[in-house]
Amino acid sequence: MDRMLRAEIVATVRQTVAEVMEGADEVWLSPEDVCKQFSMFTPEWLRRHGELLPREKVRIVLEDGTVKESRSWAYPKHKINRLIREGRLREIRTQ
Repeated sequence: MDRMLRAEIVATVRQTVAEVMEGADEVWLSPEDVCKQFSMFTPEWLRRHGELLPREKVRIVLEDGTVKESRSWAYPKHKINRLIREGRLREIRTQ
């Protein structure tokens, strides 16, 4: 097996594992749990800059068309972990 083929196989396996982890096996964390899992993020940092991380709120559309939204954000653990591992959170620039 030549080096190029091996590198392609390794890249494909890594991408597939990441997709699985960030798909069905994703774990959603509360802001408090984010601070526990990733100690570089403090509650104050999340309050001020949380929009710089991937996050979601639950939205429910009622029968009358009214939209209700959860109060707090949920953060994807595996996706944040990948961003840290890839070094993409070392330097974040705000607009």
